[in-house]
Amino acid sequence: MESAPEQLNAAHREIRHLQEMVAALRTELEVLRLEKDNDVQRAIADTHIENQQLKDTINALREELETLRLDARAQVQRAQADARDEIGQLKATLTALRNELENLHHRNRQSEQQVMAESHERIHQLQTTINTLRSQLEQHHAG
Repeated sequence: MESAPEQLNAAHREIRHLQEMVAALRTELEVLRLEKDNDVQRAIADTHIENQQLKDTINALREELETLRLDARAQVQRAQADARDEIGQLKATLTALRNELENLHHRNRQSEQQVMAESHERIHQLQTTINTLRSQLEQHHAG
């Protein structure tokens, strides 16, 4: 058996050893806490970075979408303006062709009337010539 002082000494050594273990465990726990805090901070920072990147991507996509909308609107407006111009040109062409057709009809009517008048005149001249020749022929047979 050990004596009381030896037992006390052994108890003190065991207490010191336990205190050192407690201190070591506290240190290790603190290190683990710090590592965990660092990991959490890194995760938070990474999340913030990712969130910012996502926000930047969203903003870029919104801007691109708005640009596409504006481009589409501009293209529609250009197409409408081009269509209006083409319609105006087609209407002007149609009007010009219609006027030209009316002028041709008018000239044809005038030409027709002139040909008819000339034909009537020629017929009248030929009838006169026939009558003159007939009279001459009758006089020649009578005489």
